[in-house]
Amino acid sequence: MTEISVSNDLFFNIWPYVSELKAAKILSRKIKESELVHKVYRNSTENFEHILLATEKENHFVKVVVDTNKKKAMGYLFLDL
Repeated sequence: MTEISVSNDLFFNIWPYVSELKAAKILSRKIKESELVHKVYRNSTENFEHILLATEKENHFVKVVVDTNKKKAMGYLFLDL
């Protein structure tokens, strides 16, 4: 995985997916309102992006996995680093 710039280099708009997670009360409102993208990683074939969203707790993240070929969010994980 290679870290990529968080600027406008995001291949996939994750915010509709994040809104779904927020509506299901999986994510807090703060993540959607502030759009807190912490890091973005891409695999070597550029098929997947792993987008880390910061949460209210230090060193706790939500990772959204995106299939860049299908242009679809595949799922999420909670990371406690």
